[in-house]
Amino acid sequence: MKRKFYLIFTLLIIGLACKKNKDDIQYHGTASATFNGKAWQSGKVRCVISTQCYKGKLSIHFHVYNSQGFLRESLGIANIPVAKATYTLNPADLANSRNCNRSDATASYHTLQDHGDVLLDSYDALPSADNYLAIEEYNERTKKLSGRFSVIFKIHRRQDPNSPDTIKVTNGRFDTKILE
Repeated sequence: MKRKFYLIFTLLIIGLACKKNKDDIQYHGTASATFNGKAWQSGKVRCVISTQCYKGKLSIHFHVYNSQGFLRESLGIANIPVAKATYTLNPADLANSRNCNRSDATASYHTLQDHGDVLLDSYDALPSADNYLAIEEYNERTKKLSGRFSVIFKIHRRQDPNSPDTIKVTNGRFDTKILE
């Protein structure tokens, strides 16, 4: 009986220690834009240097959480060089999202439900649109960067029948820092 208690206790401790908390994720900065004519604000921005796909390039994620703290929206931009310039944003090719051999910058947008861990709708950058991310300021010492973005997304996977076919993101601005 004593062994059984220690086994259960040990498994409980291991489970709690391994549980990933969303608060463990680091964020820095803000982003805002106009989504289909309405003001949009990203409450959290995560900017990192990729270590797996797109090694050495920036990945920037703009996240929106609801009042209960659950992730509801994620706008992701990947494969951006760390330099002041304007980069064309292409479709992330969500059907083949693990293609790590690309050299072009990509953008995608997702809505989520439940506790923020269930994908609702997925959007991919519209290839014929003038999609871009411009890094206007970059401080190599502090790792802070800011700029603007614009992208039109088309629906790739629809779960919510009320979701629009396209989302036009204009007047996008961001201010963030590359996190370790």
